Amino acid sequence: MSGDRWRRLGAVGVVVLAAVAAGILWAQRAPEPPPPATATGAPAVASSLSPTDLAYLQLMISLDASALPLLDLLAADPAQAATARAAADGHRAELAELRAALVAGGGVEDSSIHAGHDLPGMVVDADLAAVRAVPEAQRTAKALEVLREHLTGTTALCTSEGRAGADPATKAAAARILDAHGKLLAALPAM
Repeated sequence: MSGDRWRRLGAVGVVVLAAVAAGILWAQRAPEPPPPATATGAPAVASSLSPTDLAYLQLMISLDASALPLLDLLAADPAQAATARAAADGHRAELAELRAALVAGGGVEDSSIHAGHDLPGMVVDADLAAVRAVPEAQRTAKALEVLREHLTGTTALCTSEGRAGADPATKAAAARILDAHGKLLAALPAM
């Protein structure tokens, strides 16, 4: 395994560990007073998501969104076009579900949270540049390598949410994404 992959897997471990620690601290905190009324007199919106659920949703949204340009590049290969389009459609459906779960739980999407971070599973500009920079005959193999890293990161994240998450709807979404990304990962050509 290359040093870059170890670094990415280590970063996933740090994110998962931080999410679990936040969840434990959240579960142990004392009951809070009701939220103060806003200027309009309406109570402030409270999140029903644990810190682990919130972290999962925010990160998974960033990971799925980051993969869409890669899937567009992969779709340029006629041999991979159907798989890439199906994966892109699946990622877009997941994004809609994840965003709905975030809003339903009282969370707010913030795309800047993970901007510029090279986390395991995140397809960053350097990854896309690397795919574009290789000779055309090697482009599909490089794109599949980056996609494999993306799917490895997302399946690890979904597994962690399944173990440490609290919100049943978020955990169910993670289980569905884990299944879909696991099947896609298994279907990728051997490298």
